[in-house]
Amino acid sequence: IPLGVGFIVPPWNFPLAICVGLTASAVVTGNTTLVKPASLTPIIAYKFVELAEEAGLPSGVINFIPGDSSVMGDFITGHPLTRFISFTGSKDVGLHINELAGKTAKGQKWIKRVNAEMGGKDGIVVDETANLDAAAESIVSSAFSFQGQKCSAGSRAIIVESIYDELVEKVVQLTKELSIGNGEEDYSVGPVIDEKAYNSILKYIEIGKSEATLLLGGNSGSDEGFYINPTILGDADSNSRIMQEEIFGPVLAIAKAKDWEEAIEMYNNTDYGLTGGFFSSDQARIDQAIERMYCGNLYVNRNCTGALVGIHPFGGFNLSGTDSKAGSYEYIKLFSQGKLYTQKV
Repeated sequence: IPLGVGFIVPPWNFPLAICVGLTASAVVTGNTTLVKPASLTPIIAYKFVELAEEAGLPSGVINFIPGDSSVMGDFITGHPLTRFISFTGSKDVGLHINELAGKTAKGQKWIKRVNAEMGGKDGIVVDETANLDAAAESIVSSAFSFQGQKCSAGSRAIIVESIYDELVEKVVQLTKELSIGNGEEDYSVGPVIDEKAYNSILKYIEIGKSEATLLLGGNSGSDEGFYINPTILGDADSNSRIMQEEIFGPVLAIAKAKDWEEAIEMYNNTDYGLTGGFFSSDQARIDQAIERMYCGNLYVNRNCTGALVGIHPFGGFNLSGTDSKAGSYEYIKLFSQGKLYTQKV
């Protein structure tokens, strides 16, 4: 049976796909929803709600409530009639929602359910048996597609030392070939979302310059718009901020490991656990990576981004969220509760 009234909080970086996924999953299981899109992308969510109404969805099933999260977010999350919260966004906001939802408000008759996807510090591990050309292509596309503004972005590469120099050279060369400009004109790398993100990313790059070796980029890409050149920082320490903190921009940190086992340990050295990649031609090592790399979505010999709905259920461990596994049939169970009845005749 349905849960009740749900608070739907999608992110700005996938303003249609995630908004529709979160809302539709709640609605098809019989719930009503309050949909609060990200402040940066309300119009796309509004158009979705318009289409839902045009399709004949009854009034009041989806309630469009754009606004400032700092003003309305806590009120709705903490309200005694809110039954569940579905959130995709930053770690800090997700943890705040989880903490607030865990408090029982006066008049509340249930334990609120939180489905949260909160980001990642994802990485690709490459051993000396790997196809280096394929690994380089995947590292670059995972790091810089969408300007790195994805929770699944491969912002770390961890490379076995015997192939480190060769692979880093390939990664740098491929990154140099990326074109920068307006996304509507099909450039490879566009601007970041807004000035706040732009300034935050540039600050992280300055931190990275003090922690690692700047190999490429490290500056803004244009005097007009919030463009940042794809940036690569090499010889990064596993415990450095650029290897630990989610930057959410076109910044790749690369670290060196003595062997594939140490590389896996370095990969696991993070508070997150969303996506990961492992490049190798050794099946025994692949089997070990599948068992030991601690993430919700592991990709072998391919990009660590681009989960396909219905094929790659998406969700992570640790502070990446509640491992909701969006995009699977099991996902809709999160919006319902099981009721058993027995009748004696």
